[in-house]
Amino acid sequence: MFAVQTELRSRVRHRLAAEAVFTWRSAEGGWLHGEGVTRDLSVGGAFLFSLTCPPVGATIQLDVLLFPLHGGTRSLRLKTEATVIRVEHASSDVGNEGFAVVLEGLNLGEGGNDL
Repeated sequence: MFAVQTELRSRVRHRLAAEAVFTWRSAEGGWLHGEGVTRDLSVGGAFLFSLTCPPVGATIQLDVLLFPLHGGTRSLRLKTEATVIRVEHASSDVGNEGFAVVLEGLNLGEGGNDL
């Protein structure tokens, strides 16, 4: 018998490897910092590959730099608040770990070349 997998996402995801930085508050109230690369992105959420993963339920400040497409000269910066909904730890044979977030809103602006 075959298992049928149902897609639960209501938004189209776009495969996109873009540099990202994020911050969140620790349980003690201090600010923590991480960086990674997006795996995919939609209007409603994202998945980031990162060795630093905030805990499920954490609210993060996320900053993603979208470099210009072929021939373009301007990059785009996406800033948003997001909530971590899933953390995936690397298995020994794959090595990809990261986390999924639900985006709370998007702010787009002209970006520089670094985050």
